[in-house]
Amino acid sequence: MPTPSRLVPRIQRVTTFVGVGVILVAVVFLASQLYLRTQVTTVHEVNYTELRQLVEGGAGASLVVDGELLVVTKTDGVQAQAVVTDSMAQQEIIRVFNQNHQTIEFRSRQPGALSSVVNWGITLFALGVLGFVGWRVYASMGGGTSDFKVNDEGGARGVTFADVAGVDEAKSELSETIDFLRDPERFGRLGGRAPRGILLSGPPGTGKTLLARAAACEAGVPFLSVSGSSFQEKFAGLGASRVRKLFAKARESAPCVVFIDEIDALGRRRGRGGDSASADQDQTLNQLLIEMDGFSQTNGIVVIASTNRPDILDQALTRPGRFDREITVNLADVRGREAILNVHARKLKLAEGLELGWIARGTPGFSGADLANLLNEAAIFATRDNSEAVAREHVEYARDKILMGVERRGFLMDEDERYATAVHEAGHVAVGLAAKHGDPIHKVSILPRGRALGVTQSLPERDRFMKKREYLEDQIAILLGGRAAEQVLLETMTAGASNDIERAVEMARAMVSEYGMSPLGPIHLGKPEDPHSQALLDRIEHATSEIINAQMKRACEVVSSSREEIARLVEGLMERDTLEADEIKECFNLRAGAQAA
Repeated sequence: MPTPSRLVPRIQRVTTFVGVGVILVAVVFLASQLYLRTQVTTVHEVNYTELRQLVEGGAGASLVVDGELLVVTKTDGVQAQAVVTDSMAQQEIIRVFNQNHQTIEFRSRQPGALSSVVNWGITLFALGVLGFVGWRVYASMGGGTSDFKVNDEGGARGVTFADVAGVDEAKSELSETIDFLRDPERFGRLGGRAPRGILLSGPPGTGKTLLARAAACEAGVPFLSVSGSSFQEKFAGLGASRVRKLFAKARESAPCVVFIDEIDALGRRRGRGGDSASADQDQTLNQLLIEMDGFSQTNGIVVIASTNRPDILDQALTRPGRFDREITVNLADVRGREAILNVHARKLKLAEGLELGWIARGTPGFSGADLANLLNEAAIFATRDNSEAVAREHVEYARDKILMGVERRGFLMDEDERYATAVHEAGHVAVGLAAKHGDPIHKVSILPRGRALGVTQSLPERDRFMKKREYLEDQIAILLGGRAAEQVLLETMTAGASNDIERAVEMARAMVSEYGMSPLGPIHLGKPEDPHSQALLDRIEHATSEIINAQMKRACEVVSSSREEIARLVEGLMERDTLEADEIKECFNLRAGAQAA
């Protein structure tokens, strides 16, 4: 027997077919009426004088009197009609026909049965079409159905905490919520109140939605999911109506979990503008605040929401009593990444010797979604390569594709541009090897990838949770190494360094205006819309330029002292396009695993 969710599309198709059938029948009926009317004998319009001459001349065969309209049928079958408003004039025409003993017909002013049916049919048809169109518009707006999905299967076939890895702290925070859903009376026994709402915040792809679904499945309760943007419509009042429907369904399904994804689309601060759109959004948020604050302690409804922007939420929404807890779901460390890889590698066939720990160490800053995509890309490449299992080279290819972009092998460059690109990338490598606090150089390539003509890839040896000033200065110097090589070795400049300069300036400005790593001291510029004096802005730009110029001078010195090593690296790039870490170290006469002094 089909489920109710599967019956809905079938019902919609049936109603659509019925509506189309009604429209076709009406069109055929109207066309037939128009066709019949065109078959009526042609009638000539005449005035009273012409009509009387025609009648007195004996050319009339019959007369039809329809109110003020007189229709005379001639002996040859042609009809002539005239509008005669004077009753005495009408009597003269009728008298002539009486004297000649000709047919006279008086028609009733009341409409006939067929005419009444046609008139009423057209009216009812128009109303039916308008009603059908209105019903379809109402249904398309979600007025007749709910826009949230309900999963009543609980944890039978759903996601459990075993499928969520790398976020142990968040899972432990949610365990109390699971206990509350399983036994609501336990929290009220001593007068305590279980959390009514939990806000999951963190970068994209860290598993916030997965955590909420796992919590519902672990508790074995229905899971109602909805996105924050689905409450916004062009018709005022519809968002608040949807909020009421959502929580009405939640009360029917209690105990349950209500999950609102990307709640920042719904819960932004009120009073941002005076237009009608802002007023309707504020009304929707007010309805959500009312619904969340109306729960009893043991009704078994928990609201879980996720967002990447907790800073823009309304304070009334995040206060205790609504969202009592905010759980930050951060990027996983190396151990967490290995656990995530273990979860995603369950369905993959891995080659012997491929260690997931090696992948975890080489993917710092990757989220759970990034790691899943990495293994998926590696599996696709292994399948295309006709391999029996996913091997190390497949993971390397997938990581390079994600970090550096897809190779543009069909993109042709002349030798001068290839040489300039090789020199530019060699400058990045030379400064990167000379930097004591930078990340190790992993690979360099002059094959165009994405929007870049060449790429130098560095892989951090560890997760960096706190960046020192020396590390940031080394990063700026590495970014400017390409421009330094152009100036020193090519004695020119290219537009290929534009993105490097942009990133270097942004990093230097952050050092001055946010981190306090300049002679100006610990200052913070704040938001762009905040008022600032021009003198302060000028001092910040001057300090930023000093950092950039100092690191540019440093990069030029490194390039000047490494001409021979850079020449060997450029020669290798011109021959093979891409060089790995060991080949790079050979060009600079370094031992494997060593960094330039």
